[in-house]
Amino acid sequence: MTRSRTKDIVLVALTVALTTAGAYLRLPIGLVPISLQTLFVLLSGAILGPWVGAAAMASYIVLGLSGLPLFTGGGGPQYILSPTFGFLLSFPLASMVVGLIIPPDGRYGTFRRLVALVSGTLVIYLVGVPWLGLNLHIVQEKNLGAGTLMMMGMVPFLPGDLLKVVFATLLIEPVRRALPG
Repeated sequence: MTRSRTKDIVLVALTVALTTAGAYLRLPIGLVPISLQTLFVLLSGAILGPWVGAAAMASYIVLGLSGLPLFTGGGGPQYILSPTFGFLLSFPLASMVVGLIIPPDGRYGTFRRLVALVSGTLVIYLVGVPWLGLNLHIVQEKNLGAGTLMMMGMVPFLPGDLLKVVFATLLIEPVRRALPG
C-alpha cells in the first residue's frame, strides 16, 4: 500500500491526537499512571508502518516537550525530568519495532501480530523502567533495586498491557481496511 505524503501527514496528526486522548484516559496509580497511550503507540507501528509510525510518535514527543499538554501530566521541556519520560521516549522505537515485524503488505497471521505488539510493549518497558530508576536516583536521590523498579514501572501494568495487545491485534485489520489507499 503506497500512501501520499499528504495522507501520511494527516495520519500522523490523527495518531498524535489519538495518543493524546489516550494519555488523558488514565488511572493514576503511583508514579506511572495506567493510560491508553501505549495502545496507540502499538497501533501506529502496525498501521502506519515503521517509519511513519515512529515519526508520529516522535512528533507527539516534540509537541509535548514544546509545551502542549499532550502527556498524562501536561507538557513542556521540564517533562524530561519526569520519572515517566523514559516511557514516552520509547514510543518512536516501539512503534518502529512493531512496524518492522508486521509487513506492510498485510500478509501475516495473528501470531505475527501478537509477536510484534508484545515486542513493542517490551521496548517500552526496556526504555521506561531504567529511565524511571535513573530519574529516581539522580533527580530524587532515591536508590531502588531492580526488583522494586519492576514493581513500580512494569508489574502493575502487565495485565492492562496484555489487554491492549489483544485489543490492538483485533483492531489492526479493520483499521487498515478502513483507511483510504
